[in-house]
Amino acid sequence: MGYFFRSICTFSFWRYALFSQEAVGKLLASIGVLWLFMELMDFLSIYTKDQYSKFAIIPIVIFSAIYVVITRRPVSRIIYKIPNRDYVVEVRIGNVFEQQGDIVISSNTTFDTDMASGLISPDSLQGQLAINVFGSNTRAIDEQLDAGLRDVAFTSREDAPGKTREYPIGTTVKVSNGANRAFYFVAMARLSNRGTAQSSVRDVEDALEALWRAIAAQGDLRPICVPLMGTGRGRIELPRKKVVERIAQSFADASADAVFSNRLVIVIRAEDAKNFAVNLFEVRDFLVRALHT
Repeated sequence: MGYFFRSICTFSFWRYALFSQEAVGKLLASIGVLWLFMELMDFLSIYTKDQYSKFAIIPIVIFSAIYVVITRRPVSRIIYKIPNRDYVVEVRIGNVFEQQGDIVISSNTTFDTDMASGLISPDSLQGQLAINVFGSNTRAIDEQLDAGLRDVAFTSREDAPGKTREYPIGTTVKVSNGANRAFYFVAMARLSNRGTAQSSVRDVEDALEALWRAIAAQGDLRPICVPLMGTGRGRIELPRKKVVERIAQSFADASADAVFSNRLVIVIRAEDAKNFAVNLFEVRDFLVRALHT
């Protein structure tokens, strides 16, 4: 309910609800239907024109506007079709694991998976994957990570709190649970010797560029579901809607060189939408203004 009231208090919502091309079309259609109904009433002599004045158009417009606003109430997802391109960007509020498509999992440069020691939080995206998809069997994840990293250059890091092999930002490993779905682990944060993750806007951008290349090489043209990378334990200092734009722009830039997916789904956690007043109407306006191809 809070999300609903925050949305209707923004100019972006009212521009979408009443002043967009689609809304104006619906408003005019509604006015036309009501006016036709009044003409029919007059023709049947049920409510004749001499019984109402020309000002009857005012309540007709008001009722039509109310109808349009009710049918265009705040939503939990928006879809933006990239002009002159055969792919769309969808932004939705929800659980990334409930979406259809392959999922991007933010990881650290040492690809640690240990939850028992507290190095990886069970509440993190990686922790939720281990618990809900792999039944807390982190060994199964480690085996696939080790196989995917076998030929990747690394540096040894003796002060690391977990694994000691550190890989470059953007290193991506494809992991599967046996179902027709892939999970792309991408290194976008570094762990301090105390186990604290830290990332930067540059790290996230570099990680995204490498991620798209990996998906182009290994993917199956399925939709790609991406969380707001770096906004949680990565601690980057960007507003959520700006992170959405960076992810979408990176995807658009990569898609200009190779087609690897026709749909990007950027998923915002419900808690983030609530705590940081994320408004999807503002997000869409921001994408329309900022995204270029």
